[in-house]
This record gives sequence, structure tokens and C-alpha cells, in this order.
Amino acid sequence: MLYRHWNTLSLRTSALGFGCMRFKTINGKVDEDLAISLLHQAYDRGINYFDTAYVYLDGQSEGVLGRAMKDFNRSSFHIATKYSLWNLTDPTEIIQVIDRQLANLQTNYIDFYLMHAVNKTRLQTMIDLGLMDVIKKWKDQGKIHYIGFSFHDDYSTFKQVLDLFPWDFCQIQFNYVDKDIQQGLQGYHDLVDRHIPIIVMEPLKGGSLAHFNETIEESFKTKNNDSMVKWAFRWVSSLPGVMVALSGMNERAQLEENLDIYDHFEEMTNDDYQFVEKMAAKFKKLEVVGCTKCGYCMPCPFGVQIPNNFSIINDHMMYKNDSSAEWSYGFLESKKGDASVCVACGACLTKCPQKIDIPNRLIDVQDLMKVIRTHDRRR
Repeated sequence: MLYRHWNTLSLRTSALGFGCMRFKTINGKVDEDLAISLLHQAYDRGINYFDTAYVYLDGQSEGVLGRAMKDFNRSSFHIATKYSLWNLTDPTEIIQVIDRQLANLQTNYIDFYLMHAVNKTRLQTMIDLGLMDVIKKWKDQGKIHYIGFSFHDDYSTFKQVLDLFPWDFCQIQFNYVDKDIQQGLQGYHDLVDRHIPIIVMEPLKGGSLAHFNETIEESFKTKNNDSMVKWAFRWVSSLPGVMVALSGMNERAQLEENLDIYDHFEEMTNDDYQFVEKMAAKFKKLEVVGCTKCGYCMPCPFGVQIPNNFSIINDHMMYKNDSSAEWSYGFLESKKGDASVCVACGACLTKCPQKIDIPNRLIDVQDLMKVIRTHDRRR
């Protein structure tokens, strides 16, 4: 297993971390036998960083991780969990949640504690509730050791969060496709310049970087015969400042493939980085809809989540991942924000800087989902 030394904190963590957000469920309940078996295998093979959150899997994730790890030497592994800013705003909850989390995790301290999925609104919530003073008190009491934040917004907001507190570490979404969104490369460089250790989430973009359309994938294989998964992990974990790349491994094959990559890790060369940059530019051109996710078309008077619908069709063209498209569209349907809700009122047309024919492109999204779902029924 490849390990990283955190010079600023005198720590040693596995470069591959186990993300506990995607345990398999049966009728809404975590398949605990499978989850614990995978966690034990990961630990036995050298993974010592386990990431969860209070809200993951409807509150089940922390408890599963706690039961899985309770018999291991506590100093031999690290637990990361989070304060979920949209879920915990009642003053009573604020005071009590850390003790609930410690009980869930069956431990008397949490190594890495994050303000969860910070954006503009949640940044203001942190300030209004004085949460950093509360979290700092928990650290002084020894209930947590290191304070960080995970992030989902633009660079301007990222800079505000970064300047708010002397963070011990930071967790960002980063891969060779998403390096130009959210905090982007500039945010990554800010962290490196400030010597703030980096945890990377979504190194495989939710599994999308594991497969591409045939033309793109063939180009990668011509370069060398590495799997697409290996390319993605090598890109992230060769970057200076990246301590841990998280992966939500809910199947034995995923875990074993990832362990093999990090047992025999190969650093990216400059030539490798240049090649990936060219390939990323190529599959960005495959976008079906030229949506930049600027959000000027929102809100839709009928509730359609326009940019999210367009992300589904664009991502499917790039990655050909039917299951990812089905999951994402199903989530929009559950929120009544899917493309079928559009009534072609035209309110969005004058707002779009890209002059996209939004109602007709939303029909394209519906047509794609009909094809995917028909194909699924035939299998």
C-alpha cells in the first residue's frame, strides 16, 4: 500500500481511503455483512483512512463503520466524519451531535472532522451559528483531532472559506475532468501554497471515469494498457499535496482492483499528464448540449432542474454509463425536477447566455432515458 506522510501534522495515511457513502443497501437498509467484510479486507490490506458522515445512508453509515472497526487497535486507523450543515441547525442538536457521532463510531475521538459540503449558503450558516467556535471547543476537549471542510461551490466562495479558519486539511472534488469546476485548479494550488493537506473525493467522478465511449477508451489503451480506473487514480495521487484519494468501494472487485493499483503505484510522468490533458479536451467536445451550468436559466417556474438534466445527457455521451444516468435521472424524478416536468413555457429561453433551445433539448434527455430504460428491461 502506498502511504503519504503529512509533514504538517506528523501523520501517515494510506493514499487510498475508503469512502463509506455507497455501501450497498437492500430495501433501504445497508447490507452490513458485505460492508463489514469489505472494510475488514481494506484494513487488512493496509487502508487506514475511513471517511463517513452523520447523514450518509439515512444515518446508517457511521454505525456500520463503528461496528466494523470496534475490535481493531484504534491508533492503527483514522476516522473522518462530518458536521452536515443543512441537517444540524437546531441549537440542541449542535451541542449533542458530537457525542452521538462518537457513540455511533464506538470511539472516544474522531481524527478528521469536516464541515460538510460547504457552499455560499452553508458558509453563512457556519458564521451565523458560530459553529467554528463550537468545533474548536470539541478539539480542545480531545473529541476531535483535526478540523477541515469539504467543498461544493465556486472559487470565490472557496477563497472565503479558506480565509475563515486555520484549517488542518481540506477535501475537494478533483479529477482530470472536474479540474475546471468548483474550486478548480486555482483552489488546488491555493491549498498547496498554504501547505494544507488535500483529501480528494470523486477521483473517478462517481464511477464515470471507469468507462468511456469506445473511441476515447481505445486512445488511452494505445498509450498503455492500464485500466481507465488506474489512469484516474494515478492522475490524482501523483499530484503534490494530495494525501488521500477516496473511493466508495461497495463491491469486492472494485476494492481488489483499487488495492492492486495502490500496492503497485506508478507515478504519472509529465508526458502522461500532457496526454491526459489532450484526452480530456477531446471528450469535453462530445457534449450534446453546450450548457456551462451557469444557472442563469434558473429557477424554472415549474421546477425543472435544467442544468442537472443536461449534465445527464452530456455525461452519458462521454462515459456511456447507463446506470449512472438512470440513478441521476431517478433522483431528479424524486424531486420532480426531471425533464418530463417541462411544459415548454419558454421562460428560460431569453435567460440562457448560450442561446440553447432548452425545451427541445430537454426532450432529448427524455428520449435518452427511454432508450436506456428500454434496454434495461430487455436485459
